Amino acid sequence: MLSSQTRRQAINNHVIILLLFNNLIYELIDISLFLNYYRLDTVSPATQSLCLIWIFIDEALYSVSTITVAWASIERHILIFHNQWLSSSRRRFLIHYVPMMLLVSYIILFHFVVIVFPPCENRYDYTQEICGHQLCFHNSKLIGTWDSIAHNIIPTLTIVIFSITLLVRVLLQNRRMHRIVQWRKHRKMAIQLLSISALYLFLYIPYMCMELTHLCCISPESSNNFEEYAQFFSYYVIFLLPFVCLVSLMERPWRLKNIFPCWYRPPRLVHPTILPSVHFVAQQPNAIETIS
Repeated sequence: MLSSQTRRQAINNHVIILLLFNNLIYELIDISLFLNYYRLDTVSPATQSLCLIWIFIDEALYSVSTITVAWASIERHILIFHNQWLSSSRRRFLIHYVPMMLLVSYIILFHFVVIVFPPCENRYDYTQEICGHQLCFHNSKLIGTWDSIAHNIIPTLTIVIFSITLLVRVLLQNRRMHRIVQWRKHRKMAIQLLSISALYLFLYIPYMCMELTHLCCISPESSNNFEEYAQFFSYYVIFLLPFVCLVSLMERPWRLKNIFPCWYRPPRLVHPTILPSVHFVAQQPNAIETIS
């Protein structure tokens, strides 16, 4: 995507670029620390600074990813049905760039304050993944509830509601207007969002439901096993997102050969062979030459 200037400048691809860049950092740091922990069966090096970095990346960047998809589900309605709002560079800056910058800045600042400068004392367990993930602000009713509702439940509900309404509105508009060219453009933008939203919904909703049950004063011990599986599969959102973006951005399937040239084998072409013409002289059998 970044190699193409047209795709880079397309306003509907900016959210996807932000998602891919955010998830790349997440995979390089957070997943690498996970693999190192599973290899050694302990956090190494066992320092407080490493635990702070690990917890911050795990909490902040995952929230950035979820809230970015939630904003994308809202912005797609603007891009498809109210694109005149982005007609000038000033409007484009206020409606398109400012919300993304504010959301990302807020998420990073919030988690930086509550993790690095918590209102209480964090305790770290170096024998568990993510140093036990025992952040003291989770015990605060106000901050813990705000974190669960604002960063998990509301973004997920936003993705569900706005993705479904986008699909319905696009189908109704296509049925009413019958504009083939415009429908193809809208269909591509809708497929981009719906494919990414479906990935988040199928793999992240179970974990979000566990967050909701905890807010309803249901003991976490009653669903310990389910919560472990839900949290485990929620990480697949990070792994599968690049492939979902790749498929949704492809204009033609044959472009895969440019992405994976080692998998592509050119077809064998059979060319006609032109044989040289040979002239044969027919002779009569048993011909006898007469001598006069």
